Amino acid sequence: MVIIGILMAIGFGVFLYGGWQMFGDEIRAIRTLKMVKERVYTFEYKGDYGFKAFLEQGGAKTDAEMAAYIAGFLSKGYIKTGTQTPEAGCSTIASEGLFCRNFDWESGSHYAVIKTYPDDGYASISTTGFAFLGMGEDWHPIAGMDGMTALASIYVPLDGMNEMGLCVSDLVEIDGSTEVPDTEKPDLTIVAAIRLVLDYAKNTEEAVRLLSLYDVFPSVNAAHHLAISDINENNVVVEWRNGEMRVTETSIVTNHCLSEELESPMTGESKRRFATLQERHSGFMTYEQGLQALKDASYTEHTLWSVIYDKDSLSSTIFFDCDWNSPVTFKLSDE
Repeated sequence: MVIIGILMAIGFGVFLYGGWQMFGDEIRAIRTLKMVKERVYTFEYKGDYGFKAFLEQGGAKTDAEMAAYIAGFLSKGYIKTGTQTPEAGCSTIASEGLFCRNFDWESGSHYAVIKTYPDDGYASISTTGFAFLGMGEDWHPIAGMDGMTALASIYVPLDGMNEMGLCVSDLVEIDGSTEVPDTEKPDLTIVAAIRLVLDYAKNTEEAVRLLSLYDVFPSVNAAHHLAISDINENNVVVEWRNGEMRVTETSIVTNHCLSEELESPMTGESKRRFATLQERHSGFMTYEQGLQALKDASYTEHTLWSVIYDKDSLSSTIFFDCDWNSPVTFKLSDE
C-alpha cells in the first residue's frame, strides 16, 4: 500500500527556542518513548497534538502540506520538512470481537506502537513504521535526540483501534480511482482520515459520516480504501470512485475494489488472499482462528507486521516480520 512519508529533522535543539510551557506535552511524550524489543518502539502522548487545529485550518490534500503542518506544530514553527513515499499492500479480516490485519510492504523498518490520549477525542492505539516518516530503514530514536521526530508518527497511523472498540486500517486499492473532486469540503490525506476516525468516531456509522465531510486525497497517485469495524460487528470498506465515496458492507478487505466488479490483471494476488480469508471467516473468530487467518494470508517476506486488535480488552497483539513465536501485546488502558 502506498502511504504518506514525512521527513522531519527535528531534534532537541528546538528546545533552545522555548521551555516547558511551550513543549510540555511533547517533552512528557518523549519521556515515555522506549524500545520494547529490537526495532520496536512505543510511546504515549497525552494532551493536544494539534489535530483539531489541523482540521480547523482546512486539513491538507497532499503529503507535503500535512508534513509542513506537523513540523510547524511540533516544533512551533522552527523546523521545515520534505517528503518521500514507500509502497505496500495488506489484508484485514474482522469479527465481533477481533480486527486482524497484515501490513505488507517491500522492506522493513523500525516500528512504532503509539498510544494517544487527546484532550478532545477518544484514546487510541495505532501502529506505523518510522520509515513512513521518511527516516530510512535504519533510523530509530536514540537517547531522545530524535524523539520529536518520532512524535510525528501520531499523524501517520496505518491501522488502529480507539477506546470505543472502533478499528480502522488503510489498504491500497490497486484498481481504484485516484480522481478526487476538489469541492468546498475541507481536505484530508488518507492517513489523516485514519486519525480523524480514531479520535472522533465511536462506531462505524459515525466514522462513515465523518469521512463524508471531507475530500479524501490519495498519496502519490495511488488509490486507497479503508477497512472499518466496530464492536457491534458493523464492518465496511470505504472507497472513493469517480469523486464519490462508496461504502460496502464486508468483513474482509484486501487490495481490490469491492464496491463494483472490475477486471484488472494486477488484482490476482489480492483476490487470492481475499478468498483465503473468506475460507477462514465464520462469524465470530477466536484469537487462534484470527491468527491462523493472518498466517494464511501473509506474504511472509513482505509482511512487516500482523496485528490482532481485541475490541473487548482494548489491546493489540502484534507479530513483527512474521515472527509468530514472539508476539508483543499492548493495552490501551493507562497503566
